[in-house]
Formats: sequence, C-alpha cells, structure tokens
Amino acid sequence: MATRAMSRGGPWLTREEREVLTGVAGVGIALVLLVAGLLWVLGAEQRAIQAMEPGRRAVVFQRSFASFEALCREDPGGSLSADCRRQARFLQKFPECVDVCREEVSQYISSATR
Repeated sequence: MATRAMSRGGPWLTREEREVLTGVAGVGIALVLLVAGLLWVLGAEQRAIQAMEPGRRAVVFQRSFASFEALCREDPGGSLSADCRRQARFLQKFPECVDVCREEVSQYISSATR
C-alpha cells in the first residue's frame, strides 16, 4: 500500500498518482494539439482565399462559379452531387459569393447535412 508523506500544504501525491496524473496531462496536451492542428488545416483554404489580392480573388471566384453553374445547375441531386457539394463549399468561402451564388450553393450545402 502506498503511503503519503504529510507536508505543510497537505498530503503529497504518491508516486503512482504522479505517474497517472502525468499520463493524463500528456494525453490532454496531445488532444489539444491535435484539435488545434486540425482546426488550422481546415481553415487553410479560407485563409488562402482571404489573403488573395481582391482583383485576383474575384477572377478565381468568377471562374469557379461559372464552372459550378455549368456542371451543377441542371443536376441537383444527380450523379455529380459529391463534386457539386465540394465546389459549393469552396464557393461559399468567397466574400464575393452573395445573392445568386448563395442561393445556388445552398442547394448542395443543405442537402449534404440532411
């Protein structure tokens, strides 16, 4: 049986308790780092879009939206749905995606969460 040494501040942790506490702390730190890394990776595309020069970003948006419309406008829920959802999520990240764009991409964004 492990014994505890008494101190002015109360009982010290036993060696076994310190080992368990160290292990739990290590796992906790690893989980925090994993979540932080995942969030950083998931936001990389958004950061890249925001960092673009506005004129260049507008050109990329227009080309991407034209491609999305050509491929997906007539086929909601069809055989290309997975690709259209991916493109819709990409377009949604652009500040230029307003009004008609939001309406068009919402067909694919909302159907992906049902």
